Amino acid sequence: MQELIQIFQAMTVVHERFNEQAVRKEEVIKKGDMEGLEQVMKDESPLIQQLRKLENTRHHLVQQWMDEKGLVKENVTMAQLTPLFPEEEREELQYWQQRLMTEIHQLKEQNRLNEQMLQDSLRFVNLSLDAMSPQNQFSSYSGGGEKDDDDGFDPGGRSLFDSKV
Repeated sequence: MQELIQIFQAMTVVHERFNEQAVRKEEVIKKGDMEGLEQVMKDESPLIQQLRKLENTRHHLVQQWMDEKGLVKENVTMAQLTPLFPEEEREELQYWQQRLMTEIHQLKEQNRLNEQMLQDSLRFVNLSLDAMSPQNQFSSYSGGGEKDDDDGFDPGGRSLFDSKV
């Protein structure tokens, strides 16, 4: 049980670091610093690997404990297992579980905010591009009923594809 508690402690620390990175990400998004955003994402990569290892270890420990107790269940949750732990370890485990859930919730909220800021920035860029792009008229609908060209292609202007890219 002590190993499982240590896993939850380590997972909490990793999520605290993720939260720090998420706040850093918010600042670079506000500044429009794409290089800074790339660096934050690179800094998150080792955290992802560390969390993946911790989760695998947690899963292995729980499975091993269940095998020792003779419990055969799939997709078991910690809420189902917690009542089976000794009182003192149960309280400590619940404490760390709650701290971890708090960090995860905080990270979700910060990521939601960052995602919204990125979407708003993208909308602004698209709006700016649309405002700067020429408004091509369809040449087949020219005013005198005459076609300027056989295929309706105007090589002098930018195409819709060019302005959107």
